[in-house]
Amino acid sequence: SGINAEYGERKNHHIVVTVTQSNSSALILERCCGVFLAPGDSNDPDNYMLLDMPLEMEMGSSSTGPLYVIKGVWDPVSQPCHWLTGGGTRSVTLAVDVVASGVLDPIRFERKTQFKIYPESERFFLSSRYLSQQSYTVRLKLNSEDKHRRFSLESITEKPMTSSPGRLKSLFAGFGVGDDYSDEMTESEDEEPLISGSGDGIEEASEETLKTWNTLLDSWTDYCTRPPDLVKLARKGIPNSLRATVWMRLGGLTQADIDDNYNHLYDESRLHECPHEQVIIWDLNRTFPGNEYFKEGNDGQQKLYRVCKSYAGFDQEVGYCQGLSFIVAVLLLHLEEEKAFALFSVIMKEYQFRDMFKKGFQMLQLKFYILERIIEDQMPDLWEHFQEHELNTHMYASQWFLTLFSAKFPLALVYRIVDMFLTEGPDTLFKVAVSLLKLSRNELISQDFEEMLKYFRVALPKRFMNKKQGQKLLSTAASVKIKPGKVAVWEAQFHKLQDEKRSLQDPVRRLEHELKQSIETNHRLEQENDMLVQHLTQNQVNMRHQLDELEKRNLELKRDLTKMTSSYEELLESNTVLNSEIVRTQNLYHSSLVEGDDERARHKLTIQEYHNMCRALEERHEKEKQELNQEVIEIKAQVGGKAIDIPSEQRLRELEMELAKTKLCLVEANCKAQEYEHKCTTLLEKLKHYETGVLNHLKAKLNR
Repeated sequence: SGINAEYGERKNHHIVVTVTQSNSSALILERCCGVFLAPGDSNDPDNYMLLDMPLEMEMGSSSTGPLYVIKGVWDPVSQPCHWLTGGGTRSVTLAVDVVASGVLDPIRFERKTQFKIYPESERFFLSSRYLSQQSYTVRLKLNSEDKHRRFSLESITEKPMTSSPGRLKSLFAGFGVGDDYSDEMTESEDEEPLISGSGDGIEEASEETLKTWNTLLDSWTDYCTRPPDLVKLARKGIPNSLRATVWMRLGGLTQADIDDNYNHLYDESRLHECPHEQVIIWDLNRTFPGNEYFKEGNDGQQKLYRVCKSYAGFDQEVGYCQGLSFIVAVLLLHLEEEKAFALFSVIMKEYQFRDMFKKGFQMLQLKFYILERIIEDQMPDLWEHFQEHELNTHMYASQWFLTLFSAKFPLALVYRIVDMFLTEGPDTLFKVAVSLLKLSRNELISQDFEEMLKYFRVALPKRFMNKKQGQKLLSTAASVKIKPGKVAVWEAQFHKLQDEKRSLQDPVRRLEHELKQSIETNHRLEQENDMLVQHLTQNQVNMRHQLDELEKRNLELKRDLTKMTSSYEELLESNTVLNSEIVRTQNLYHSSLVEGDDERARHKLTIQEYHNMCRALEERHEKEKQELNQEVIEIKAQVGGKAIDIPSEQRLRELEMELAKTKLCLVEANCKAQEYEHKCTTLLEKLKHYETGVLNHLKAKLNR
């Protein structure tokens, strides 16, 4: 029998017992007389508590024959019991009484096991199969006194457990709840597993590689269209210094997608109570304890808390589920807080990651089914070995898929897997999982159940601390072919099996379950609707305020426009006046130039005449002087040297005075000519300066 305990949404505790038979002489179970619980190892009938149960057992089929499903429900409100309240792990004895056809006595199966009650808000993946399993041998003897020749119960003995504590631990490994749960139920392992968050040894890329990536980024302007060489380059590894930039582009994110959105969501989450907050806080110390950035009290934990809480409020259907914190932590090691939230949201929605975390984990179960079919198709010997030892896919792959391989593997390898996931899409989950199994094929086939679980938990992650092994894994993953046609067939098979399983359920129970789901969906939609109405109202208020501000601004702009129009008209008038003034000034300037040229020509002519007159006077003076000297010589010769007054000397002095006056007039004329030239030059400079000032003033007014 397999036992699975579930925690109900309405605070009811569910016990589900499945009964199968392994031999050909199968008993037909007619009904269940009761499901009982007792504390610890108690065998006292007074300590047993009878659980509520449906009138009929559900039936199904298994590989060994009929499968009977017995359900028991304990309501802590109507059936208060101190030893079944509160949290923590404790021991319990479960007893199930069944009536078999042809057997006089009821058959009681007793199972001593441990269980733990979790808060309603704490969501995590646990398979509903083989959580606790025990085999029994039932011996019957023919009752000769009974006229109907029925059997009497001779003995019931327990067989050695096919599911040891180590097996139970494997189902929880890697999640916070499992860490607490398994530590209380199992012995310590001889070999310690790799600490989560270790192995961050990243080598810097070569200059040639960086140059190649920079060239690709420069040409990658349209984020919606990826460069043709991107996949090939990403498989070789994105340089760590460029990883943040490339991841954001692979997510199709721009700064406009990030600004203010995250801060607004976090502020909203602080205003409303988050049902997942305590679980998020518990997970902070469980996420990457081997990485210094996420040690208690460090900045990484605070960012991890804020991003997880913001997303829980943003996506209320998924909320928060254990395993998400590992993916967020990987992003925070490369991106700023706001960018990490934006990219995480893209991974959850666009890469269909959130579908695995929806209530019931149906999409996760589908992925397990597809992975099992791929193993059967590509590695039939390994698949047969898993079937022989009852190693189900969820026992090793749940942690891989829900954390994107980030919980236990070295971070250097995790970064490369995220590179591949963002570049090539969700099929990366299958490719990497199949590659892990292919590389471990020889070791796994030689191991039994417990050894395989230990190998998955301890040896396999440590193997990839070696860089060459990590590169080999990624090369193998790149070569794995996942054919869409086969996947579609397997999906159809899975849904068909689910439909068949639902058809075997009691119709009333099925309808009650569907009704409950509808009520929960309706409640969730109502909550979302209330939040949307609240946001809409707030947005309307904000928009009204913004509209008032815009209208006020519009009036101010209209007034400014009126003023500017008036100023512009004034400037046009000023421009007209200035243009006419410029024309007048230019005309005056040209006329002044013409007059100046004429006056200068007249002065030149006058000066030339003075020069000519001076030369003529000098020549005449020299000639008269010579004549006078000649006359003096002749007179002296006539008078024999006798001194006499010569009237011609007076005339000579008069001529000299006249010559001096003429030279003085010439000098004055030259001075006046120079003064006039200076005045003309000054006037021209003033005219040019005035013209430049007018033009600059006009340009300044036009610019204003």
